[in-house]
Amino acid sequence: MSAALALELQRDFSGEVLTPADPGYDRARTIWNAMVDRKPALIAQCAGTQDVVACVQLARRVELPISVRCGGHGVTGKAIVDGGLVIDLTRMRRVEIDASRDVARVQGGCLLGDVDAATAPHGRIVPAGIVSETGVGGLALGGGIGWFSRKHSLTCDNFVSLELVTAGGEVLRASDKEHPDLFWALHGGGGNFGAVTEFEVRTHRFGPEMRIGVALHHPEDAVAALAEYARIYPELPDHVGWHAALKQSMPGLPFVPEPLRGKRLLLMIVMYLDDAQSDEGVKLVDRLISAGRPAAKAMTVMPFGGRVQKLLDPEFPNGNRYYTKEAHINSLPDEALEILVGRWLEMRMSGEIEIIGLGGAMARVPDGATAFANRQHSWWLNFALHWEHAGEDQANLAQIRAAHDALKPWLGKGIYANMLNFDEQDRLLDAYGGQESYDRLVRVKAQYDPENLFRSNNAAIAPALERTRVTT
Repeated sequence: MSAALALELQRDFSGEVLTPADPGYDRARTIWNAMVDRKPALIAQCAGTQDVVACVQLARRVELPISVRCGGHGVTGKAIVDGGLVIDLTRMRRVEIDASRDVARVQGGCLLGDVDAATAPHGRIVPAGIVSETGVGGLALGGGIGWFSRKHSLTCDNFVSLELVTAGGEVLRASDKEHPDLFWALHGGGGNFGAVTEFEVRTHRFGPEMRIGVALHHPEDAVAALAEYARIYPELPDHVGWHAALKQSMPGLPFVPEPLRGKRLLLMIVMYLDDAQSDEGVKLVDRLISAGRPAAKAMTVMPFGGRVQKLLDPEFPNGNRYYTKEAHINSLPDEALEILVGRWLEMRMSGEIEIIGLGGAMARVPDGATAFANRQHSWWLNFALHWEHAGEDQANLAQIRAAHDALKPWLGKGIYANMLNFDEQDRLLDAYGGQESYDRLVRVKAQYDPENLFRSNNAAIAPALERTRVTT
């Protein structure tokens, strides 16, 4: 069947269509999280928007389930659909900069690194995530929290317009003036409404260099350092990002002294989101990296896109077994920090526990203005951990869940939709900000995808007729 469908699709296709019998198929179905091992009937590596249209039309005609792949970094692996058709956008990686309008046009298969490489020569950035190998599509449609969120808000808050292929095979342009209900839903509602083939997004003047500071703390000093962090953070201006990571094994980054490499350490990283050469930046970064009793600290200036955005890439390589557990949190009292650090010290897997500072510009977007919810929290707490062997899955999953649950007295109700895991579909309403917001998304879904063709995504929304099945 796969071969016959491939021949049919190839008649109207500019890219390459792969079946299980073709060279390159296994590589094309492999994604970041090795826990995901799915075998699609077809992988359609699209060269342009009309290829996506052809995929949708074929899938509708033969009732074939579909998924859309960009970077493949979604932890649940919904970019790959078993026995169905993968609309693979990874060949669509063109970025065009319109400096006169301060916008970038980004094809749907781009990675964050592609965007950074295109914007840096113009002294601009697009607010995005924290790992350069992440796909723009999944990140942005789910919101897009990253280094610049405090100053320039989320990736989705910078949308100007989006081109997408709907479940009916129609190519639409969504913006404030065209299909505004759909445009609202695409601001955080994920890949539920179609395959986005182009993002037109605002750019902001920056750099290309960034002043950053780092401080490393031994485990015995971690609680005191994090308590100082929690006290200072609410006072910071929008043009400063400050994040913490409880590292299982400190990598050999340029600013890490040799004796500390490979050690379990708390890393605190400061990013000055304004002029890298300003006196204020030097003083403020120095003040923050001096909090607590750091075992080592450093300050430097380096290119944002070429270096800073890539710092975490080696720590989250393709091919490991990944599980994340995310929560929103508004207070970090000593009792909570003692529990967090204690649980960290018990873990033997790789990766880190992240405390990502929120607030600033992203928190000032009014509730309901976008589908992205839960903006008012101070921090995003994320257990971003991984290991190599399937035999460790059960014990490691249980340990991560237990650590999360031990902190429940301090956790907010919300969750970042992009981080919903395979065992958290009961938190869908929390991810979308409650019943009222979810119901609005259901109505948009029913209008643009009534048959639920685009159902293989991280935080799936069913159209109205299927709603009771999804929310019960």
